[in-house]
Amino acid sequence: MERPGGTDADARAGARRVALGVGSVIVTLTLLATILPYLLGGPRPAAPRPNPTVGAGPAESFPAEVFPEPVTLDLPGVPEGCPAPQTDPWQFVTVEWMPLVVADGRTYVGREGHAGLTPGAEVTRVACDIVEISGGGQAIVPEPWPDGSSTALLEGTPVHEVAGAPRECYLMAEQGLPWLFRAVDETGGTPSACVGVPEP
Repeated sequence: MERPGGTDADARAGARRVALGVGSVIVTLTLLATILPYLLGGPRPAAPRPNPTVGAGPAESFPAEVFPEPVTLDLPGVPEGCPAPQTDPWQFVTVEWMPLVVADGRTYVGREGHAGLTPGAEVTRVACDIVEISGGGQAIVPEPWPDGSSTALLEGTPVHEVAGAPRECYLMAEQGLPWLFRAVDETGGTPSACVGVPEP
């Protein structure tokens, strides 16, 4: 016995099967159209890519505080035998040094205004004024520094022994006021040879 409306239901089911079949055929043809050129023509070379470039964009595209203008330092000439400053147009530095002098391969840290000192033999003469070489602290002057380097004394200033004190521990200089310089080791401490030596 035929269900009421059965013919209509079967017709709709058949139409759906036909639609699905047509859709499958379309998908299959699309895939074939995409794959066939590769199967028949072999591998295709990859499209060329632009070479990567490294560089900055236009200056106006960067805020001034992010992309500042390079700095040109006006530094004096470096005396012969003295260390040259390190300069970088994109590096901004302000260097402050402790007052020191280098003599006999040792570093001595000093202070001025130490009265009552009697100078002994001359040990060295300042040839490398580090502050002047750095343009007043605008550039780094790499160490090690040679004998006759100083961040406290002007070029040409003689450095003497201190009468009554070992030269490996204390030196002195006259520049306006007397300076007393005390030897320090690599850590900034007192060298073992100077431990217990009284200050002149």
